[in-house]
Amino acid sequence: MSNHQISFTDTSLTDGQSAVWAGAMDNRMLLAPANALSSSGLAAVEVLSPAVLDECLARNEHPLQRVELASRRYGSVPLRATVNLLTEHGCPGADVLGPTALDGWLTALAAAGLQQVVLLDPLLDLVRLKAALESATTAGLTGIAALPYTADDGVPDDTYAERAASLVAAGAARVMLRDESGVLTPDRAHTLLPALAEALGDTPLDLHTRCHTALGTVVALEAGRLGVRGIDTALPSVANGPSLPSLPSLIRVLRHDEHYQDLPVLDALLSADAILAEIADQEGFPAATPWPFDLAAYVHQLPGAVAADVHRALRERGRWADLHQFAAECAVVRREMGSPPMVAPFARAIAEQAMCHFDGEQRYESLRPVLRRLLQGVYGTVTGDLRKDLQARVGSILSSEIVSPMLGSGIGTDEDVLLAWVAGVPVAGVPRRDDEVTPYEPLTPYESLTRGLLERAGRYATLTVRAPGIHIHLQQEG
Repeated sequence: MSNHQISFTDTSLTDGQSAVWAGAMDNRMLLAPANALSSSGLAAVEVLSPAVLDECLARNEHPLQRVELASRRYGSVPLRATVNLLTEHGCPGADVLGPTALDGWLTALAAAGLQQVVLLDPLLDLVRLKAALESATTAGLTGIAALPYTADDGVPDDTYAERAASLVAAGAARVMLRDESGVLTPDRAHTLLPALAEALGDTPLDLHTRCHTALGTVVALEAGRLGVRGIDTALPSVANGPSLPSLPSLIRVLRHDEHYQDLPVLDALLSADAILAEIADQEGFPAATPWPFDLAAYVHQLPGAVAADVHRALRERGRWADLHQFAAECAVVRREMGSPPMVAPFARAIAEQAMCHFDGEQRYESLRPVLRRLLQGVYGTVTGDLRKDLQARVGSILSSEIVSPMLGSGIGTDEDVLLAWVAGVPVAGVPRRDDEVTPYEPLTPYESLTRGLLERAGRYATLTVRAPGIHIHLQQEG
C-alpha cells in the first residue's frame, strides 16, 4: 500500500476510565468532552461496555440513558458499544445472552443512538456469534467480531487467520484482534497481523491492545503498516498502563510519515483531554502513568481494569514484591479451569480465586461463581483440561436455558427487563432515567474551597478563612 488508511476509535469513556479511574466517570463527565471529541475526526467513540454497564448501575444511572445522552451530544461521530455474549454475574439462566435477549438488547441500543457494536464471545462459539451478528445487522448496527488473543496458547498465525476468516463467514463486517492483556509483542505482530489481513481480504482488521508491558504504543504504531485499518486508543489522561495507547502520542509520530493521511485533529483531542484532566484534578482521580516492562504480565495475562485492581490490592496488602508469585498462582488457576481466554467473564473470577489462595485460603475451599459455572459447562467448551475433582464437586448442567428468577413477572418496561437480564440484577433494581443531565463543570478554586468549607461547617460553631483577597466567615446560629 502506498498510503495507509487507518482510523481510530476512542475508548476513553469506557476502557480508559475503567482502567485508570476505576470506572468513576459518570454521565455528566461523559458529556463534558463531547464538543471536542465530536470535532476531532474520530472513526467512532465507545460509550458502553460490560464494565461501564455495571458501573452505571452501581451509581444508579441507566446505561441506555448514557447512550442517549451521548447520541445527542456527540453529533455525527458514530457511537460504539462492546457486548460480551457471556456474562460474569453467575445468575442461572443468564450466563449466555441467547438470541431472544440479544435481539432485544441490540435493538434497544440502536434505538438509543448506537451505530456500532463489538461482539465478544471468549470461547469463539461460531453458532452464538453468527446469531449475534445477524441480530446486529437486523438492528441496523455494524457488527464487529472480536478475536481474543493470548500469548501462551501456542496457537500459530495460520490458526488465528482461520478463526478470523470464520468470523467473516459468520457475518462480521469487521474483525478485531482483541489483546486485552497487552501481551502482543512487535515481533509477533509482524507475522500475525499480515496473516490476519490476508485472510480477511476486503473485511477491515481492527486492533485493540493495552499497555501493560509498555509495548502497546509500539505495536499500535506498527499496526497500520501491517494491514490493520482501525485502532482503539484513549486520551492521555486515561491512557497507558492497564489502558490503551495514547492517540495524541500516536498522531505526533504518524503525522511525520507521509503515507498516513486524514489523521484525527490533534488540537481537538488535546482539548478533550484537558477537560478530562480538569475533572481528574477536581475529583482526585488518579493520574494515568505508564507501567514499566515486567514479565509478570505474560504469566497472569490479566486484562486492563482487572490488572489495575490486582496491582492496587497487592500494594494495599504490602505485598507488591510478590507480584510474580501471584502471577504464577493466577496461571495455575487458569490452567486448572481449562485455560479460557483471559477476558470477561473469566479473567476477574480467576484473579479473585488466585487472590483467595494467595491470602492463605485452602485451595478451592471456596469457588467463584463464574468458575463454578465454567466447570459445569454452562458457557461452552474450553480448549484445555478441567480439573476432574472440581467438576465432580460442582456437578454438571445440561442446559443454561433456564428461566431466570431475576426477571420477575412483567415488572418495568421491556428495556428494563432486558437490562436486568444482561446485568444480572432484579428488574425492580433498574434505575430510573434522570429527567435532565447537564455536563460536568469543574469548580473554580474559590468555589471548590467554599464547597469544602460548607461540608465541614457543621462540625464548628465558627469557621473563618483569611487569605490575600479572600475572607470567608461561617457561623452557626442558635
